Amino acid sequence: MEPGRGRENSGMKFFFSKEKEVREPSAGYAFDSRCRYELVKLLGRGGMGEVWTARKISAAGHVQNVAVKFMSDPGMDVTTLDTEALRMSFLVHDNIVPFIDSGTDEQGRYFVVMAFIEGMDLNGLRELATGSAAGCGQGAASRIPDKIVGFILFMTLRALVYAHSRDFGGGAVGLIHRDISPGNILLDEREGFVKLADFGVAAVQSKDQSHCQIAGKLPYMAPEVLVEDPINCQVDIYSLGLVAYELVTGFNPNLRPEAMKSVLGAISEVMLSIDRPLRLPHEVVDGVDPALSRIIGKMLEKDRAARYATAADVMADMGVFLFEKGYGPTTRSLGDYLWLMRDPSRRADDSMKQELRFLDFDNCPDAARPARCLSAAARDDLAAGRNPGRVHSPDED
Repeated sequence: MEPGRGRENSGMKFFFSKEKEVREPSAGYAFDSRCRYELVKLLGRGGMGEVWTARKISAAGHVQNVAVKFMSDPGMDVTTLDTEALRMSFLVHDNIVPFIDSGTDEQGRYFVVMAFIEGMDLNGLRELATGSAAGCGQGAASRIPDKIVGFILFMTLRALVYAHSRDFGGGAVGLIHRDISPGNILLDEREGFVKLADFGVAAVQSKDQSHCQIAGKLPYMAPEVLVEDPINCQVDIYSLGLVAYELVTGFNPNLRPEAMKSVLGAISEVMLSIDRPLRLPHEVVDGVDPALSRIIGKMLEKDRAARYATAADVMADMGVFLFEKGYGPTTRSLGDYLWLMRDPSRRADDSMKQELRFLDFDNCPDAARPARCLSAAARDDLAAGRNPGRVHSPDED
């Protein structure tokens, strides 16, 4: 008998063994895989825990690169964490980082294991693409093309549409991420996929969110979160709008150019910023497409009645912007763009130019890195220590 072929023997079968007889597997049969995890490198540490790159090693020695997050919130018990991990495991989507495992280690620390994405987060992209353009004077202007920003948003919105409408059973429908930020949006450089990560503080949507605790990162919180009003999926839209604003301009409109030293000072500054009129991205950086700018502005409306109601609504407008010419960005073109950005000396070949034709290389040889300048008003605000993303009164310090 050839190993692994299986042989009938009085109702028994051999499976990958000549010596041991085992019963044929059937529904309900359970077994342990005896895999283990080996930490490799600390990626980051925050209020909710720390994240490591790790290796998942099977009993047979097979290795898979993964990311492990250890939860450190003392206010959450294992039952609550298990419930959240179970919801995360239900999220199976091209634009969401895949869930792999969860549990408690030998020292009692709760962990969640996700797939490891080879690439960078949006903080890394900004570091590559934001810099002072020659001849622009004081200040940094984003050099990420509008259509690339729009495509990253479009793919993230796909993930949110899915999460916001996912049926978890038992009447639980829709998961609000509550922690949309640059570090939680990952770019798979090899495949060109955008992946939304870390649903660890997500909340199921309900009609009564009045007792939902504040969660997320202060610079990316929606106004209703800060004042502890009931929340819905619109908080994720607002947070993603802030991420988009940063990608386009290089500034978060809710923060001072220089970070406040105290937490209370930072909260006060965010609240004051939200009350000031928003300066749209194309009014901060010259050359930004007004159509993209208006979409981002509507995502950032303080009044929820004026803000986009659903992620699907934002996607619809973003799709028109991206594919108005009948073609636009794809996962392959995003991968090509990231390859070009890794090294300023790289130049697009003919195949890449065709894939990235929405960037118009014919009229701009360096179209992947457009040279942009801050507007005069933005430069004046920056010189005065004010946030260029907000409109300030003439007598304001």
